[in-house]
Amino acid sequence: IPAVFDNLHNLKKDDKIYLQDEKGSTITFVVREIKTYGQNEDVSSIFISNDGKAHLNLITCTGVWDDVLKGRLNRLIIFTDKE
Repeated sequence: IPAVFDNLHNLKKDDKIYLQDEKGSTITFVVREIKTYGQNEDVSSIFISNDGKAHLNLITCTGVWDDVLKGRLNRLIIFTDKE
């Protein structure tokens, strides 16, 4: 079944992501970094920013499907900065 984040793994550094707000204005974010984290790695730091800029970090599952756990063991995180 297609899902909204199915193609996140295709993004590359400097790609642009466009969001439309409730007023119809478009906000642009640029991919800064792409990282994969293991299932048990602490990723809490991705929610912290002290640079005063707007960021959009997208998180999805990645890696091989685990039939026992019914999921993928890794997390793909796309870090972006507002243009």
